[in-house]
Amino acid sequence: MRKKGLTIKDVAKKAGVGVGTVSRVLNNSPHVNPKTRMHVLKVIEELGYIPNPHARRLSSGHSGIITTIFPQMVGEFHQLLLMGIDRVLENEGYTSFVYPLYSDNRYRFVKESSDFVLGTDGLIIDALNVDRLLSQYIPRNTPVVSLEYESSNYDSVLVDNFYGGMLAGDYIASFEGEIFIVTHRPESELESTVFDERVNGFIESIERKGKKVSEIFEIPLDWLQAFNIAKGIFRRVKRSLIFAATDYFAFPIVEVARLLGLEGKKDFYLCGFDNLTLSNILNITTIKQPIYEMGRMAGEILLKRIKGYSRKPRAIVLKPELIVRKT
Repeated sequence: MRKKGLTIKDVAKKAGVGVGTVSRVLNNSPHVNPKTRMHVLKVIEELGYIPNPHARRLSSGHSGIITTIFPQMVGEFHQLLLMGIDRVLENEGYTSFVYPLYSDNRYRFVKESSDFVLGTDGLIIDALNVDRLLSQYIPRNTPVVSLEYESSNYDSVLVDNFYGGMLAGDYIASFEGEIFIVTHRPESELESTVFDERVNGFIESIERKGKKVSEIFEIPLDWLQAFNIAKGIFRRVKRSLIFAATDYFAFPIVEVARLLGLEGKKDFYLCGFDNLTLSNILNITTIKQPIYEMGRMAGEILLKRIKGYSRKPRAIVLKPELIVRKT
């Protein structure tokens, strides 16, 4: 049985060799005398020492681990993003460790401890102002890619959310009715500003066409609140035009319309944002953003940095597109 707290130093001491020699034996290095190798392996067996694979990776200077930090993880969006990242990493033998911040306590851990980058070959940070919130806590030579936020210090991969909002505005403004926005209200500095960008683009578009928003509803990422807001809109407005700044809000809005017997493109118009799978199933008009592609590109850029690419950081901005369906 392995003794509690047994380390590679204990093995080296009992074997009468240096720690480096034990490390080379554990990593099956050819640069070890055969007799010394056999002696060290015998001591390892006698002590019951079980090597820590993570520590072994660290000693080689290559962990094979990428840390991905999300502010939160909600539904299919983050799943698709992570699938794109993982597909690239796995092909190169890497494993991703996912750390969602969720709360100020988890953010405090990142600020107060270097453990979140311990043994990682690179970082992918999603939807956070990495320059303001995290940059000072990241070791200088750690490769980093910023997703959904244009960083001044690191490579960035993002979607033009303002343009996406304008596309939604162009669509909605072409119809007659009262215009409403249902969007997410950030609850901490950790959350993304993408919703503000979408709303700002939408408002600019409809104002260019001489129209204005009747009301903006800012709520947490909560289906029930979106559901209740939709009930209020549909019951007091004869013909409503709604921009949902995420498909996550568009789904309950369509459900309310169904329950009230309202028909899309007749009694109401709705445009979401994301183009998640359920948007297609429910025939919701939406703004498609290339979620999987964003993740894939972030993984590819990070791997280039890990392999030594050293040119100045650049931003890749992907364009969303309008997908017109039955709302």
